[in-house]
Amino acid sequence: MHFRSSWRAVFCLWLMVFVFFFCFVLLWTSPGLSEAAETAVVTGTIVNIRSGPTLDFEAFAQVKQGDRLPVLDKFYNWYYVKLPSGVNGWISGQLVRIEQSEPPELSSGNLLTIMINADGVNIRSGPGTTYEIVDRASYGQHYPVLETSGDWYKVWLGTRTGWVAGWLVARKEGVSTTPTQTVPPAPSPSPAVQTGGKTAVVTGSLVNVRKGPGTGNALVGQVARGDELPVLGQDGDWYQIKLANGSNGWVAGWLVSLKDAVPPEQVQTPVQNPVENQNPQPVNVDASRGGEDRKPEGGSGKALSLQVKETDGHTSAVVVADVPFEYEAFFLSGPDRLVLDLKGIAKGDLPAVTEINSKTVKQIRVGQYQREPDITRLVFDLLGGAQYVTTHSGDKKSISIETYIPTISGSYKGTTIVIDAGHGKPDPGAIGQNGLLEKDVTFDIAKRVKKLLEAKGAKVIMTRTGDYEIGLEERANKANKAGADLFVSIHVNAHTDPSIGGTMTYIHNGNGTAAEATRYQESNRLARYIQAELVKKLGLRDGGVRSANFVVLRQTSMPAVLTELAFISNHDEEKLMQTDNFRNKSAEAIVNGIGYYISDKKSR
Repeated sequence: MHFRSSWRAVFCLWLMVFVFFFCFVLLWTSPGLSEAAETAVVTGTIVNIRSGPTLDFEAFAQVKQGDRLPVLDKFYNWYYVKLPSGVNGWISGQLVRIEQSEPPELSSGNLLTIMINADGVNIRSGPGTTYEIVDRASYGQHYPVLETSGDWYKVWLGTRTGWVAGWLVARKEGVSTTPTQTVPPAPSPSPAVQTGGKTAVVTGSLVNVRKGPGTGNALVGQVARGDELPVLGQDGDWYQIKLANGSNGWVAGWLVSLKDAVPPEQVQTPVQNPVENQNPQPVNVDASRGGEDRKPEGGSGKALSLQVKETDGHTSAVVVADVPFEYEAFFLSGPDRLVLDLKGIAKGDLPAVTEINSKTVKQIRVGQYQREPDITRLVFDLLGGAQYVTTHSGDKKSISIETYIPTISGSYKGTTIVIDAGHGKPDPGAIGQNGLLEKDVTFDIAKRVKKLLEAKGAKVIMTRTGDYEIGLEERANKANKAGADLFVSIHVNAHTDPSIGGTMTYIHNGNGTAAEATRYQESNRLARYIQAELVKKLGLRDGGVRSANFVVLRQTSMPAVLTELAFISNHDEEKLMQTDNFRNKSAEAIVNGIGYYISDKKSR
């Protein structure tokens, strides 16, 4: 009996060795391990690499946003990737974008290429506006066409494919198969410091104006393509210019062109362009649109009238056209202005400038921004921190724009707000140069936000109430189960370049359904209020409102935003984060932004 048991034990041991060896050989010779067919592009700011495909496994390394990692294997929504160091590990599929590593075959004969003829054009995962937005394209970019479906083109983006609306492109035959972007040539720097008598014409989509000649200087405003600015001087490749509000600033020479100045009486008021230079993101899109690639209805028409009236501190403007139209609205700062593009509409007889001088609007400027297809642009020069609401009529032949200065007293009562402190032990989040942990900063600020909101009458739910990790889906589910009105996730940012800093706020674009379009619009409003308050309170670089596919934004059912207060990888900003002043100001800004949003919503 003893001999038989020993024999069985030996047999089982050898069987285990054989199975292990067989699996090892199979794994080693797997095509997925020897040559990756896919690449995982990191979309999260700082993302943990784990030893196994769940959050229960240890995080032993981190990767940053934009890192490209060969995919070796997949387990449910986790990817087994190869790190730059040569080590392999697992990364969550919710924090990466998967791209094909090899481009499709592109024929050089009779190749059809399209050129983007508008700014901020959506590129989608399929041929229609209901498909997910996978990228955005700027004016002048060229893409080779792989196939067509109705009015849509499937194009090669350089690392993957996407679909773009045919009415937002121009066809080109037999040009390069490589996606390109038209970049204006840099002007030759003048040896003279003074360049009086010259005007700088902005050639970039949306160009930052800085306090000094260099990207390290603080922002003082923004100008847009077509703006004409008097040149006061030059320092290397940078020009000192005079803004419309009378202040001075510096712009990069490679984003402007110079021309001789004309007499003041001949200068026309420029119309601003609402699209950001590097990351075009619409700030306020009507829920009925579903994206700026929505095809204009009813063909080209013209504007018939612009009527303005003021009632109880609210200024209302109504634009009427002779055909249905779609529109896009953007908010720009430095100085504050609201920009509306009426698509498929010519300017008609609308006045170039309408003086208002109300509590909220100084004037309204109108211009023909584009032809074929027609786009009429309206610019509202705002006053006193005015906010705005746009409403499209049922027949889409008119649009109403209401501007007002909101009050937040009493706005919070009866509101349920979920505050999400990012990360939690054992996940530290991003780590500063001096050892400061993101999880500690976010939790401390979240507690301050909770205290302020409760003092104002709001009900507050914290996704975590201590130093522990909670799953991303669980955070979203907690808000959904509570029937919360708002969700605000608090984070700090990180970058491999320690000179980069600033504040930004994220939202999720939605899945293209009508319900998600409404939630996107509300999230956009909430993000704009919070971002404006954070920039005002903290005084850091304005990184704007951006979109991202974060789980806590995607899986929540209410308006949701994720704030990146500052960069913990920036030495100066890390030092700020350690102070009560920074943490109090961050909490106050978030609470104020929430209050302005609630007040805005109640007034609609």
